[in-house]
Amino acid sequence: MLLSALYTGQSLAGFTALLWSSGWNRQQIEAFQTRRLGSLVRHAYHKVPYYRRLFDQAGLEPDQIRTLGDLHRIPFTSRPDLQALPDKEAMARGFHPGKLAVHRTSGSSGEPLSIRRTQLEDRLLQAHRLGVLFALGLRITDRRVAVVTPRLTHRPLYMKSGILRYEEVHCLWPPERILAKLREYRPDVLRGYPGTLSWLAGYLTESDRGRIRPRLITTDSEMMTNDMRDCIGSGFRARVIDFYDSHEFNMIAWECPISGLYHVSDTSVMVEVVRDGQPVGPGEEGELVGTALHSWAMPFIRFRLGDLVTRGPDGCSCGAPNTTIASIQGRLADRFDLPDGRSVHPYTLVSTLLAGSPWVRRYQIIQEQPDLISVKLAPLAGETPEPEAIAGTQVRLRAKLGEGVDVRVQMVTEIPAEPNGKFRPYFSRVSPSERMAVAASGPFIHPTHG
Repeated sequence: MLLSALYTGQSLAGFTALLWSSGWNRQQIEAFQTRRLGSLVRHAYHKVPYYRRLFDQAGLEPDQIRTLGDLHRIPFTSRPDLQALPDKEAMARGFHPGKLAVHRTSGSSGEPLSIRRTQLEDRLLQAHRLGVLFALGLRITDRRVAVVTPRLTHRPLYMKSGILRYEEVHCLWPPERILAKLREYRPDVLRGYPGTLSWLAGYLTESDRGRIRPRLITTDSEMMTNDMRDCIGSGFRARVIDFYDSHEFNMIAWECPISGLYHVSDTSVMVEVVRDGQPVGPGEEGELVGTALHSWAMPFIRFRLGDLVTRGPDGCSCGAPNTTIASIQGRLADRFDLPDGRSVHPYTLVSTLLAGSPWVRRYQIIQEQPDLISVKLAPLAGETPEPEAIAGTQVRLRAKLGEGVDVRVQMVTEIPAEPNGKFRPYFSRVSPSERMAVAASGPFIHPTHG
């Protein structure tokens, strides 16, 4: 009961902060971060076995983290650190696993990880995202449509009454089917992955543009390139705002429509940009390290996300007091252009791979040739999949790609990063000239999700 009361109090404090922080100045934001960080560190030390060991091994007591300047004393945590743990080691004692929402990472990192939050934590972060959307121009009666991998399992009563209406369209459907749904829903606000929306924009007709007229488009979950932005903006004839998010932190930052910088969500996540373990200055590139200020069931403290970003100035020219990110170098999902003219999104293969192979720790999918896909799989520690399981994975992937494309699965102990430090979970070695030749061989077809 005591833990429940303390947690509820912390969650209500977090809700209040996210609700009212839009009017805070920099001093108020940092005061909140300091209070929240102290509470989070004490909670993690006393309730989460992993963080207890981490602090003890570093000779660090939670009461030594008194200011934001003390944050650097806490050792980093990375995805493999948490992957190797039983659930009870990474979760706080007192939270029932069966009552927690589970978010499983997939494509962007290549290292699956199950993230657990309470329903209250989930709703708090969703409310914060909505607050950002309202600041960008969302209206309570707007029709919102997301072209994503669907997650909505039930529609709340307020949506049924016409408030904050929201629909999901599967991003792996054929373009004609997606556009038919968009013509039906007529979104005021459209959301999607940059790669998917830029690809979809190429299929828009003038008739489509007459019926699909979003006032605002938001993108997330993948790196946005200038070409993608131009294609989406000109195709849908709407303003495009990029969101930077992750399963671990939900909203990390959002693009300022005035300056083009990304405003960090300072009241939900503390962001550091480091290189060789040391903070970089404005305009310098480094790895993003985050501390989630509202994740108590499964804390993330100084978590290395694996993304490369460029740190922005301490304040935005628009006047907002948020810290900023100048640009995101992150990971970019390549499409695979196949010999019969199909353009396959790697998410198609990732979902098929993970659905039948729970023993996968890390994967890499590479298009070696137009008709050859190689898949490297590194298993979880202590897991040795049977030859039949590996063969089954290969069969499922071949079936997903169809005739004319071979799949070769290779088991490895580790999959190293690229020489520049980035890890690419999927990419194509097919040259641009080969891609053009493949594209000319037939129509592009977006495969359905199986």
